[in-house]
Amino acid sequence: MSNTLENQKTQLQLQLEELVKVGVGGKYVNNSNYNEQIQEELEFEEAMLRGGINRYQKNVTNAVAKGQESNTLYGQVFQQKYITKLSECINDDIKTMAGGSAGNRLTALKLLCQCLPKSAFDNGIWKQDNQNIWDTCSLIALKNVIDGISDETTINKLAIKIGTGLMLEARITLFKDKDRENYDKTFRKLEGKNLPQKGNRYAYKQKVWVYMMNRAELDFNDWGKEGRLHLGVKMIEYLEKLGLVKHQNRKLNKYKTVTYVEGTPKIIAEIKNFNIKNEALLPKFMPMLMPPRKWNFNPFVGGYYGKKHNHQNKPEDIKNAL
Repeated sequence: MSNTLENQKTQLQLQLEELVKVGVGGKYVNNSNYNEQIQEELEFEEAMLRGGINRYQKNVTNAVAKGQESNTLYGQVFQQKYITKLSECINDDIKTMAGGSAGNRLTALKLLCQCLPKSAFDNGIWKQDNQNIWDTCSLIALKNVIDGISDETTINKLAIKIGTGLMLEARITLFKDKDRENYDKTFRKLEGKNLPQKGNRYAYKQKVWVYMMNRAELDFNDWGKEGRLHLGVKMIEYLEKLGLVKHQNRKLNKYKTVTYVEGTPKIIAEIKNFNIKNEALLPKFMPMLMPPRKWNFNPFVGGYYGKKHNHQNKPEDIKNAL
């Protein structure tokens, strides 16, 4: 019978009994409404937790709507997870190209090589067999893909977006080689303290670089829409190979078929599970209603009362907490 009643108790009730049992609450222990005060504190902490979850979910919803998922927590984790793998794919193809057997990949890979500094070449021949040198290019591709990973987009639109980002990187690399003084000036202008506190910082940086390079009259051979598209498609192929995205052809009418790109079911499931596990990690912390528990040489036990805010809440751990 007692086991049945125990199962019917809420998590808050069990925590309350545990806290009351060891006398948590300091000077409030002898108050007539001691139980009610601890109950109020626990409910307050639960509200903080829900507030944090709501804030997390709102941030994700806004990021998806604005096409800025790379700024989310899962977006940053996926960029770190795939950057080395993507750089390895690029490096392998560049080595193949250097060996003279790149085939129809040659045009895209030659454009990509413009993103590297002169020091990476010896008389026009690529000399650095180091996959890390491609990390900036990989990050540009990943950012643009992950920005819309929860939605679908046409392959042409996404490829041109990636290609445009890579072309900008190639221009900046040339800017650094040709006009180091203005390059350094622009770089300093874009240091963290000078960036806007709100809005899309990535877009702001792009605009500043373009403005400064145009003002310096940098002579750069534009890749054109076809070149950007070709390179962008190649980067998407790498990411499809890695299992991040997939493509599907959709027939719109008798004469037109459009290719769409979207996250794989595995990736979408990973995002969902990641959010479930992490949405409660950042509560909307507020001042406590009761005196905080002591931090007894354990960074995980102390302060708030609720189990969500402590590693564990066993009586032996919280005895004489105040």
